Amino acid sequence: MSQAKVDKRKYEKKNRKQLEKQRKTKFAAKCILTALIIGAIVGVPVGINIYRSIPKFVGDSSLSAYVSDYIDDNHSSDVDTVKSIEAKSSEESKDEDKTTDETSEEDTSEETTSEETTSEETTSEEAASEE
Repeated sequence: MSQAKVDKRKYEKKNRKQLEKQRKTKFAAKCILTALIIGAIVGVPVGINIYRSIPKFVGDSSLSAYVSDYIDDNHSSDVDTVKSIEAKSSEESKDEDKTTDETSEEDTSEETTSEETTSEETTSEEAASEE
């Protein structure tokens, strides 16, 4: 072996931890740089397409049309589920309203019946007092 190779080996052996740390740092930097480049290559065209698809002027009618179209295209199954849940809750509230209406009708009919009996009693008492 030549003297240069011997000196290189001694240096590598002496500074092995430091050289390994430098190698790992360079490898991490290369990986991060590669990921950024790939992300830029993929992300820029996708971002441009998204930007172009957004309407430039958003009025109330165009916004609601855009949102409803988006929901119909992408989340129609979710909307059906929400509608069925709302329908069930409205049916339950209607049932509760009906039961309260029936209860109040029964209460009023009982009050009417008691009023009729009291008016009949007063009429019969008046007729008895006249005789």
